[in-house]
Amino acid sequence: MTVRKIMICLLLVAGAASCAKYVPEDKDSLDVDARFTTIDYAPTLGRNTVYDGNFNFGNTSQPVTFEMVDLKRYDGQPAPELNADVYPVKVWKSNAETYTGKETSLEEIENKRAVEYHRIFEIRKHSGQILVWSGMDVSHLVTRPDSGYKFNVKVSNSGASKYFYNLRFRPYKPRPYEPSNYNVETGMITNPAVKPTEISGMTRQKDGLAMTAADVDIFLTKKDTGSSITFRFLDSAYNALDPALFNTTDWGQLLHGFNRQQTTGYVKYDVAYPLPLVNGFPTKYTNTSGTRANVAFSYYRLGPTGLGVSAKLRFEFAIYEKGDWELVFHFKNSSPRFTNY
Repeated sequence: MTVRKIMICLLLVAGAASCAKYVPEDKDSLDVDARFTTIDYAPTLGRNTVYDGNFNFGNTSQPVTFEMVDLKRYDGQPAPELNADVYPVKVWKSNAETYTGKETSLEEIENKRAVEYHRIFEIRKHSGQILVWSGMDVSHLVTRPDSGYKFNVKVSNSGASKYFYNLRFRPYKPRPYEPSNYNVETGMITNPAVKPTEISGMTRQKDGLAMTAADVDIFLTKKDTGSSITFRFLDSAYNALDPALFNTTDWGQLLHGFNRQQTTGYVKYDVAYPLPLVNGFPTKYTNTSGTRANVAFSYYRLGPTGLGVSAKLRFEFAIYEKGDWELVFHFKNSSPRFTNY
């Protein structure tokens, strides 16, 4: 190779090295249109709530880190109840089989859950999902109709950071069950009872008229801190009705409960809470959307023409708070007609 060719090669190499200094570094970026699509969070306390799809990433480079900052009361006062306190909550284990609704014992269900410690109000580090956890003492939280809390969120990746300001957290007071007779804003009970979802084929003992939801009051009461549910039935004079009168009820498959105890006054099950266990996951024990447990009490008798009559009382409900709960069905205007004719 001639000296001239060697010099040309050296110049080309030097030029390439020099140009490399000016090649821009490939850094992550945050899309200018990235934003929170939900800025006002108003969950009902006492229930696990996940706000999903609440952040629009646009063309933002990922992974992205979300950090909740400056969480305080709306009037600017500190909010240690949300910033400092952590509580034990039950979560489904990531390395265990998922809940199927076919578990045969409380132990099998609990083996699929673990205890973690969380703040009541959190943001997921890489998705931006906002979470509100249940199973905690929320009596010290500021709730609606108060202005609640405000907070900012820092969103960052390896190339940039951006702050989103003045997001709101304005929770509602707990309502431990649905359907609820609690006022949404005040948390006070407005009616003594709730009504059944469906009544069919039932007639009133006193006059033979068709029974409607207006004839039945349902009272939901937490009696203790265990993990059970008890069903009771009362006639119009508040006397106990034997659950066996509902003679076509499938008591063994009524709900996802265990260790059934049945007497002339009640039927009781051990259950895992909340009911239903996984919101939005339909099983044979829930409504079609999986949002509520679905129980049906039925019986068969002969009607006045000698034809068979199938009667049913159905109730869709959810209970979010662990405890020993009682559901009392009071036939307030007349007892149902269970006998033939």
